Amino acid sequence: MVKHPLLTLCRTALLSASVALLGCGTSTVTVDSVKHRAGTAVVESCELDSLTRLSLLSDDARAVISDVVLICLYVRDDVATALAPADVSSVGQTVSELHKFGYRVQLGVTTGEPFSQTPSKLDALLQSTTRRATLTASIVSQAPLADGIVLIPPTLAQTTEPAFRTWIGELSQSITSSKLSLFAPPSSQSPSDIPGGDAINLSALQSKLARVSLMTLDESCCDGMAGPTTSASWISSVVSYAEQTSPTLPMQFAVPLYGTYFGPQGQRQLSYLEAVGLAGDRNIEILRSEAGALHYSYQEPSGARTEVYFDDAHSTVQLLSQIDESVLPSVGILYYGVGGEDPALWSTLREKMK
Repeated sequence: MVKHPLLTLCRTALLSASVALLGCGTSTVTVDSVKHRAGTAVVESCELDSLTRLSLLSDDARAVISDVVLICLYVRDDVATALAPADVSSVGQTVSELHKFGYRVQLGVTTGEPFSQTPSKLDALLQSTTRRATLTASIVSQAPLADGIVLIPPTLAQTTEPAFRTWIGELSQSITSSKLSLFAPPSSQSPSDIPGGDAINLSALQSKLARVSLMTLDESCCDGMAGPTTSASWISSVVSYAEQTSPTLPMQFAVPLYGTYFGPQGQRQLSYLEAVGLAGDRNIEILRSEAGALHYSYQEPSGARTEVYFDDAHSTVQLLSQIDESVLPSVGILYYGVGGEDPALWSTLREKMK
């Protein structure tokens, strides 16, 4: 991927949320407004922790977000159940709390496997009619808890595509397609440029799904080079390809609200406040790229180099403004990592979205 030159820098004595509003640099891009898009928030739990609750229950977030996906149901022994200690009762309570604040709620179904793990245990499960029926029944039994079901598949083998398509058809008949959605690999070409991308044929699935979320996250995850979590050009190309292959399918692109730490032991996600705090503890200058993303690097005591990329309200608005140039406003946004974002994000988006 092409890295944008780092243009400006700001002192990280600014450890409060004001770093987002001040711009943390001298980027000349001033965005007056961005297109209003339907927003969905992802919560990687059956419950709301204190930070997630603070974000979602704010008036600003509720003005931007209408749906919440709780990644809550995990496939174990061929059935999907709430991850302990959550149970049917506690999931129902979380859904009820979100309903009271005006959100529609969907339950995400996942195997919990890392996307780098292949083959997935779901590959063999879907090939078996009996095992597939058991999994389907377990999902259908819990569908009434919320407003819909979202499938979040791991990296599947290309040979699993027919079985996956059959499974989607079986689920859509039992749940109704108006309540079944999918997180899909962010392919931008055929054959797919994403691992597992060819196992999910959106064109064949579009009549069976209410919506697809294109997971345009972690652009710099796999090439061994540190960089931003996403980019407008990548998102635009992924949406364009999906629209060409599946023109009737409602869709969203994903925007990561977390940053990425690239260290000697690999990489991990980190929140906005952790990223700013880490720089402040080390008295490191935070740089802003031409594209808007925040970035800094430092040397570990071992001599190894660590780099951190993350976003604030300013860079997210700039990203959306760039996306607006090529992506219709009917395409929504999936906000991934709610609770770890710049505290100024929702008020900024509420002001800018027109």
